[in-house]
Amino acid sequence: MTTRTTRPRRHDFDWLRVIAFGLLIYFHAAVAFLPRGLPMIQNDQSSITLRLFVVFLHEFRLGLLFLVSGIGVCFALRHRDRLTFFRNRARRLLLPLVFGVIFIVPPMVYLEMRFLGRFTGSFLEFYVAVPFNGVYPNGFLSWHHYWFVAYLFLFCILSWPVFSYCRSITGRRLLARWSRRLARGYWLYAFALPLTIVEIPLRAAFPGFRDLIHDWASFSHWFLLFVAGFILAESTPLLDRAQALRKPSLALAILATGLLFATYWSPDAGLTPIADGQVSLSAYLGFCALRMANAWLWLLACLGYAGQHLNRPSGTLTYLNEAVYPIFCLHLTILVAVEYLVVPLSWPTALKYAVITTATIVIALTLYELLLRRIGWIRPLVGMPPESSSSEKPTSGE
Repeated sequence: MTTRTTRPRRHDFDWLRVIAFGLLIYFHAAVAFLPRGLPMIQNDQSSITLRLFVVFLHEFRLGLLFLVSGIGVCFALRHRDRLTFFRNRARRLLLPLVFGVIFIVPPMVYLEMRFLGRFTGSFLEFYVAVPFNGVYPNGFLSWHHYWFVAYLFLFCILSWPVFSYCRSITGRRLLARWSRRLARGYWLYAFALPLTIVEIPLRAAFPGFRDLIHDWASFSHWFLLFVAGFILAESTPLLDRAQALRKPSLALAILATGLLFATYWSPDAGLTPIADGQVSLSAYLGFCALRMANAWLWLLACLGYAGQHLNRPSGTLTYLNEAVYPIFCLHLTILVAVEYLVVPLSWPTALKYAVITTATIVIALTLYELLLRRIGWIRPLVGMPPESSSSEKPTSGE
């Protein structure tokens, strides 16, 4: 394990961050072509191809986001004390969260309700009514994709005792000893076990909507991956081992995905442990174990191949790494607005999907370049520092 001395920037973590957040646009756009998806602007014809894409990606995409976020926290703590770290997290997470719920989310909910015929008035009339009409999707008040920001802030708070211990002299020695052990053979795959142990008792009780109340299974799963990201970033032997295991990790991930789809896939319900309309204990246990193994294997494969092929500087990477968080803040509102215009058209599904994703990316990058990064008072509202400075640029994975 490396020491507290300064280490070279890990560009592969930056690329993973950019790729993971970039996939959100393609994922969320595909939801419009699935039945009963959220956001609720739905195409009149569904797409089995996009459904397969969504179900496959859903099994590990959020885990990758939280894993990369944990890596980012590790790098952030190397040049910040506790007070500075929490102040920075509050500014970068809580301020955009509050601003987003008040100003960025309402337009997309308005367009959804207009599309569904549940609201016919002007946006001003809708906006005034927002606080008095219940919680989405039955009402209008929502945080939509900003749930991720809220969860991430809580993870930063809850994980501080663990991270503080890991950075103590005793914690570093313990982590170094276990890192050397886990970096041997195939022990790195064993992290799927605690994920499974947490998943089995919680998933049946909390299949859950992301409201911090009915989501304890996913919350616990992502919290473990967030902590795992921190530990991996602290341990060069574990990262090197993940890179060395990239080929078997990918092969096993493909096998696990194949088994998931062959055993639990339903065209109507997606991946489910339900067999013949009933949930058997064996099916449920097998589903939880296979699902957690599948997620962890894909994360290890992503880490391994990124470390092998993407750990190099790039001007494009520098630009995108600074742009990815503010674009995340805006992307879903832009996407829903484009869907509102495109979905009712009599175009082929493939053309609609291509137009929605391409237009969202172009509009988001244009707004970022012309407004978000250039207007000082806007920058903190979308998670950027008030002024550009090298000391405030995102650290690897942050």
